[in-house]
Amino acid sequence: ARGGGNARSGYIQRIFWCNTHSYCRKMSIIVTILLICLALFVAANIFLVWASADVGSNVYVKAYCKGQTEQRCVALTFDDGPHAKNTTKVLDVLKRHEVRATFFLVGENVERHPELVARMVGEGHIVANHTLSHDAKFPLWSRIKVEDNIMACSDAIYRAAGRRTRLFRPPFGVTVPAIGKAMSALGHNVIGWSIRSYDTMRRSSRKSVAKRVIKRLHPGAIILLHDRCEGAEELLEDIITQGRARGYSFVAL
Repeated sequence: ARGGGNARSGYIQRIFWCNTHSYCRKMSIIVTILLICLALFVAANIFLVWASADVGSNVYVKAYCKGQTEQRCVALTFDDGPHAKNTTKVLDVLKRHEVRATFFLVGENVERHPELVARMVGEGHIVANHTLSHDAKFPLWSRIKVEDNIMACSDAIYRAAGRRTRLFRPPFGVTVPAIGKAMSALGHNVIGWSIRSYDTMRRSSRKSVAKRVIKRLHPGAIILLHDRCEGAEELLEDIITQGRARGYSFVAL
């Protein structure tokens, strides 16, 4: 009887162990699947953020971020202007050094200072589109609203300087499907950059910003600057003189 009791007890223990082991295996598989799904979800979201935030990702629209050349030439580009005081100083520096640049203009600023846009064109610079309003919500708009805003900027540039442009730089360098579709519909080319100066960081001295830019110079580089910033002319002066000292020339896009 004692032996039979032990046998039954051992049998029950084995059944319990098997059931517990089977349950643990199932739970382990479920947890593993959930972790894989979570990892894929996180990875997909990271990809989508990168695709939108990096103008050079080329996921939603092709962006030209550097010139295809081995020659030591670089392009200076300025965003957000024109600005009454600072853009004038930038144009003075460019004229003194006989350097041509490309200005990505905000339509509302063009309407305020059309004479500066006319001067840009008159002095051989390229004027391009940076939307009418540079609205922070621009990437969230519908394709139609995006197109209307871009075309309104183009119209403002045309009224100021008699020029149409197909060069476009999205605000903050953010691209989304609606912007990609608008570019296809309008026949515009997106221009990015290969060197971001971070000149909008007020705590950084103009000398330190220039040093950062010069350190990153490479053949075909497109440099992102802002002519609305205080000290933009000082920064530009340093970039031109130091860049030329290293054998670089400056070209428009």
